[in-house]
Amino acid sequence: MNRQAFFQHLTETDPRLFAGGMTAAQRAGLEVKLDVWARWYAADHPVTYLAAALGQIHRETGGRMEPVLEAFAPDRATSADRLQKAFDAGRLSWVKSPYWLTDETGRHPVGGGDIQLTHRRNYVNAEEKLRQRFGVSVGLAEDYDLILDPVVSAHVAFSGMIEGWFRPCRLGDFCTADGLDYAAARDIVNGDAGLIGAEIARNCQIFEAALKAAGADIDFGPSQAPVDWPVPERRTLFTRIASYFQRLAGGRG
Repeated sequence: MNRQAFFQHLTETDPRLFAGGMTAAQRAGLEVKLDVWARWYAADHPVTYLAAALGQIHRETGGRMEPVLEAFAPDRATSADRLQKAFDAGRLSWVKSPYWLTDETGRHPVGGGDIQLTHRRNYVNAEEKLRQRFGVSVGLAEDYDLILDPVVSAHVAFSGMIEGWFRPCRLGDFCTADGLDYAAARDIVNGDAGLIGAEIARNCQIFEAALKAAGADIDFGPSQAPVDWPVPERRTLFTRIASYFQRLAGGRG
């Protein structure tokens, strides 16, 4: 795979997704995803699966192409506050009950990642699924902010869409004689395909064209940078402090 051709396609040949140019953060986010795919997925899955994931991630991250917290907040408490204000103002009519309130761990289970995980049960499920698939324990159930680790987040997005972690459907369910139905596959992440399926399809088609222009469908090639799993015991001081203050904000010890 010629990565320069991939990025050139996205920024010059068809720059609809990055009309203002690609930032260093956007490129870095994509590079990690390409490396994770190369190391763990490329040998067993077509590039259309990667295109489907990247197209959804573009929507889920507001085009940032890196893990984010819901409402693009700097921390979970702020995210929860923004969601509560939107809920009180009637702008979240589809939400039956506030899922962003602190749970039994004292944390706010707001959306986070490349594909937004919400509710504690989904963080716990992702932790269990990663253990089953890769034999690793990253600690998502104990520290939700690990979904912001780019490697963990990419795995949750890729494996979650391939295996159907988020909703009762997976990428294989949307393969047809004409290819992957990107619009309908929005249902893997959220049940709003009828509303934004066309946008998702456009995103995925642009990424598919970029991948094929780079020769990824012929030879994806190896990872170009280390993409190892994070070790929970080696979390940064910042992450530990952030988790502590989130518990305090939730009124739990």
